[in-house]
Amino acid sequence: MTDKPLNNQEIDKISQKMDLLIETSSTNLINYCQIVQKKKGETKFLTAQLYYTVGTGYYSAYRAIIADEWSSPHIKRAIYYLRKALHELTNQKDKYYSFESRKGLAHFSTAHLRSKISINLANYLTEQHRHLEALEFYDLAIDEKNAFGLATKARCLIEASESIYDENSRFFFYKQSYRLSKKAKLSESVSTPGEQDLFEQLNHRLNHYCKWFEAQYPEYLDSDHSDTHKENFMNRKHKSYLDWVGKNKLFLNFTNNVITEEYAYEDCLYLPSFSGKINHLLLPSEELAYHSHFEEIKDTYKYVRYLFHTALQIPIETEHMYNSTTSQVESYDSTFYDLKTNHYRTALRCLYSIQDKIAYFIYKFFKVSDNEIPEHKVNINSIFSSNQKPAIWLNEVKNPYLRALYFLSQDIHDTGEKNSTTNKDPNANLFLADVNYPRANIVNKIRNALEHKSLKIVDSFGYELSQKPYNPENTLKAAETKLSELDADSEEHKELVELIKEKRRLQSYGEAISVEDLEQQIMGLFKMSKTAMMYLALSIHHQEKSLPDDDTLIASREVPYR
Repeated sequence: MTDKPLNNQEIDKISQKMDLLIETSSTNLINYCQIVQKKKGETKFLTAQLYYTVGTGYYSAYRAIIADEWSSPHIKRAIYYLRKALHELTNQKDKYYSFESRKGLAHFSTAHLRSKISINLANYLTEQHRHLEALEFYDLAIDEKNAFGLATKARCLIEASESIYDENSRFFFYKQSYRLSKKAKLSESVSTPGEQDLFEQLNHRLNHYCKWFEAQYPEYLDSDHSDTHKENFMNRKHKSYLDWVGKNKLFLNFTNNVITEEYAYEDCLYLPSFSGKINHLLLPSEELAYHSHFEEIKDTYKYVRYLFHTALQIPIETEHMYNSTTSQVESYDSTFYDLKTNHYRTALRCLYSIQDKIAYFIYKFFKVSDNEIPEHKVNINSIFSSNQKPAIWLNEVKNPYLRALYFLSQDIHDTGEKNSTTNKDPNANLFLADVNYPRANIVNKIRNALEHKSLKIVDSFGYELSQKPYNPENTLKAAETKLSELDADSEEHKELVELIKEKRRLQSYGEAISVEDLEQQIMGLFKMSKTAMMYLALSIHHQEKSLPDDDTLIASREVPYR
């Protein structure tokens, strides 16, 4: 990390050089990205611009080798730095900046930059076949009144609809694409000349799509009845819960990815039909093993979704009978021990377990060899990766949605940069407040602390105050400074060494996260888990379509429902 932050003119020069390296297909592109990624701007806005440039550089490097290496770390780093760029713009809404440039005074806005970053990030995700995750980033651009976001989201939905096996959901992807395409043609908010050219090219293609949709579904141009459908609720509490699920797009169906009306209020995600060889040795329950396991995963998700919603309604430190028979230790760090936070702990454990159960499903369904991955070592990381590269079986399958799951698993286990397992570096934040980015490091830290160490769910303000020593001389930094000044053979030096060891041992005892940040983290895990289940179902559908026709005697199993 450079000591001196960069100003706008310096970042502009970096951008120009990056463009030149990209245009000339220079072999120095990756090296230059690695140098620039360590720098920062004078402001968060300038740092976001810098990370945007780095992400663009890595993506260009990926495009040059995609045919030879689909899993290149360059695409992961491109997404990594665009996420970082977006994070720098957090809480910066409708801000404007003016900087001196070679052509005079240049004017910029956070809305413009955020929309550009969001569209590129969404486009990069679609390169990984992660169309369902890309949608929220196109929405960020649309929120900033960028019409190119409308057109690119429409394209994304059209591409995604090609793989959706549920006819009803596929229709709503079609319909939403149609709406966005028509709306994009009415808008005049495209922001840059380069974007304008791409926008017009894409609009031309979308015009053909609109004509196709109008010919295919003439009766649904004005209304598809999703806005008039009314759900039958048991009571107000039931309605409140389902409204919350729908608004946050947490229903297990593809339709809720594009509409939030009551029409989408159902958990109807199911495995696509698939066939297998007739085996008279199998019991009926064994024939339905995959469907049963998928139902178990869905049920865990639905249970924890309700548990989390219930916990959100509970005021912090509400008294409850479960802990009414004991006194609690006053740990002087504003840690909460109550029903609400324990519900959150349970939610985390369940959501983590879903990831590993999906990995085990894949292990069995795609018949991964026990020689490659022993069954007892299967988890969401090991199923896809070996020595930081895609597993051998994954390369052989060539299934785009398994590859999407591979990249999604990287969001849990890898950010491309290795960090310590503890965040208690003297120069780091006191607690896990950065929940938006980097996602993988936070997920790993919370899971490791929850299952193996200590996870403190705290009041952020009180916790920060509790970590400040009364005497500024009683800090680790002051102690280390004093240690360097002492005679290494003195008794005082030996005593201070032991004190410093104990300080380091106890300050890394666990992790702390505020209630508000943990709620955001859990919500992110919900979306990740839902998306993973959908990619799993799509991977099976793709696999079934890819099977060759031969003379083997096979049969499809009808799935019974209660």
